[in-house]
Amino acid sequence: MAVQARTVHRAVMQSEVLQQLGAEGGGDFLDCTLGGGGHTRAILEANSENQVTAADRDESALARANELVSQYQGRLEVLKSCFSDLSSKLEGRKFQGVLADLGVSSDQLQGQRGFSFNDVGPLDMRMDEHASKTAYEVVNNTGSQELYVILKNGGVGKEARRLVQAIVAARPIQTTAKLAEVIRSVACGSKSKLDPATLAFQAIRMAVNDELPELQALLQLAPEIVRHQGRLVIITFHSLEDRAVTARMREWQGGANMPALWPGALPTSSLGKFLTNKALRPSEREVDENPRARSARLRAFEFA
Repeated sequence: MAVQARTVHRAVMQSEVLQQLGAEGGGDFLDCTLGGGGHTRAILEANSENQVTAADRDESALARANELVSQYQGRLEVLKSCFSDLSSKLEGRKFQGVLADLGVSSDQLQGQRGFSFNDVGPLDMRMDEHASKTAYEVVNNTGSQELYVILKNGGVGKEARRLVQAIVAARPIQTTAKLAEVIRSVACGSKSKLDPATLAFQAIRMAVNDELPELQALLQLAPEIVRHQGRLVIITFHSLEDRAVTARMREWQGGANMPALWPGALPTSSLGKFLTNKALRPSEREVDENPRARSARLRAFEFA
């Protein structure tokens, strides 16, 4: 496994993350998505007493973090874990603040691992390179209806059905370049500024890495790992993710604060306060400097 010597990823909304976590006040924090280490470093720099446990399922991210571990000796611990394995890895520990940034990192997009439609290599897209399911399997072995659901859940629009037909007709698809070519042949008339392959690649990546089930696992675990008056901060980049986070935080807050016509059962007690009923967004300046931050939405919850 080739590892980039230094990260090229820029962590989004760093000042907003520090403010919502209350990192300047000190404490121990869990960064569930180490990535390029930008948020982890910012938390450590916010207060000289801060301790951070940083997790990631991508071994490349963990390898790059060795420099951070040395720099912040005794204050940073890194561990390999996806969200669904955190409970066993943390062994009952609780934190003043917990952060999860659900975006794919620039290191992954530029790592020739199949995440980008500009890659020329095999269809992979695994965040954990030891995981069994690859993009090749999703693209070539998934039934038509299931593939349609994957694409729709990932944000593909009305062309999803035609795209499924084109993918099935082109099987076996071996490379990212070929998959991008098939997608563009279907969506070539789109007026969107996005490359036609963007949403389909996003949808397939989310399926390969079980991103929505992993998010639900984190939301299930959060009340057990955040201390009294501690905070959970989650940055999403997809409407399905944001809806899942918002719904769970509203449930935690309690029935008296639920929106009118809420479809589910009203909670009988409150776990705390939903701090960002209106999602925080990156500033115009940040988006200008880092266009990949554009779709970021930050939600925060404080546990009572």
